Amino acid sequence: MSSIILSQKAVLIILPGWGGTRQTWHEFIRLAEKDFEVRCLELPCFGAEPEPDSVWGISEYVEFVKNKILEINYSSSASGQKSDRKLIILGHSFGGQVAVQLVGTNSIICDTLILSGPAIFRKNWSFKALIFWPIAKLGRLFFSVSPFKKLEKTVRHVFYKLIDSPDYTQTSGRTRAIFQKITKQDVSEFLPQITVPTLVIAGEGDTSVSASASARAARLIRKATFVSVSNGTHGLHRQNPIEFLSIIKNYLTSL
Repeated sequence: MSSIILSQKAVLIILPGWGGTRQTWHEFIRLAEKDFEVRCLELPCFGAEPEPDSVWGISEYVEFVKNKILEINYSSSASGQKSDRKLIILGHSFGGQVAVQLVGTNSIICDTLILSGPAIFRKNWSFKALIFWPIAKLGRLFFSVSPFKKLEKTVRHVFYKLIDSPDYTQTSGRTRAIFQKITKQDVSEFLPQITVPTLVIAGEGDTSVSASASARAARLIRKATFVSVSNGTHGLHRQNPIEFLSIIKNYLTSL
């Protein structure tokens, strides 16, 4: 058995994707608690964490997570000193984006990094987005006319579904401004700076972050292993939490 999975449980810190909470990770957490001390860090705007007072970017989320991990590291030790237990960060989608910058700039923050469908490459808009965003601007003018205004919400939902951005329709106010900011922030420059063993998991059917993008990320990390899941989607932890956990445990055992 790997040194990562010990009788003294390693700490597994989950960074959910955009909109993710302890509830959306509930089943995976229930299964993983048999082998790990699991901490799901809800990120500001979601779950029990309120919206920030300003429009945050990735750097602010990184600082938030870093401080939370430091609290966990010390609170996990009965002596009040830094815990010597292994610490694993599991970042999904947006949480993976935060994790990449966090670990890339803080090499000793964790012992192992796991990325699931990480949203890393943000600079280049998809072909669909390039086509549809000008249409969106025209659409706002069209639906400003009162006879069509009542259709706006339904059409907007379908529109963002077409460009693979359903998260946008579920935001408003400052949260929407944060979403617009973080989806333009590319963190790929931090990939070569990650020095801890890293597992990158991708669903072959992921339409939010393609398996090829996840594989590309793995190639840019020094000690990375890439695993693709046939028929897997973006939410592997919800689609098949047993298989997802098995992949993680097998990887940790191999270290």
